[in-house]
Amino acid sequence: MPSFRHSAIRRLAPAIIAAGLALLTVLPLRAQPDPGAGTAVPPLAFSLKDQFDREYTQASCAGRTAIMVVADREGSQFSGRWSKAIGQGLQSAGAPATAWVPVASLPSVPGFIRGFIKARFPQDKAQWTLMDWGGTLARAYHLEPKCCHILVFGPDGRLRHRASGRELDSAAVAAVVAAVGAASGAARGPGG
Repeated sequence: MPSFRHSAIRRLAPAIIAAGLALLTVLPLRAQPDPGAGTAVPPLAFSLKDQFDREYTQASCAGRTAIMVVADREGSQFSGRWSKAIGQGLQSAGAPATAWVPVASLPSVPGFIRGFIKARFPQDKAQWTLMDWGGTLARAYHLEPKCCHILVFGPDGRLRHRASGRELDSAAVAAVVAAVGAASGAARGPGG
């Protein structure tokens, strides 16, 4: 009798795993707080690990303008286009070097599948992405699901600009480029 149970479990295991993965695609994301709640926008503060388990904090951006690109699973399909357009705009504008901080917002991913999710990210250590398993950035900055979010922080860590969307918006890209230039210019001071 024990062998029957064992073989039945062996036959059902792939179906259970497939059902679990399918369930991940339909699980609702956690509700986001009301952006109009009147709370102050927090300064840049994070401590997250990338897909290689290397820890990054806001100290890695200290003294530089930081562009944080945050997206959940649905929003991640748009982040590459936004990042490329912003990068080209910054290059054309002659903006100084900035700290790019890519973040995957993954609050609905159960712990037992995190290794599988991390393995789906690039395995080149130069192409790291921070894993926000708790959704702390989405909550702190009131980020809507299913979008790509661009947060521009000045060298002082204050949020200077935010943009979000799905499809690329050239006016929003131009506003991000301008915000990076303004934040970087403010850091250099007059005539700097």
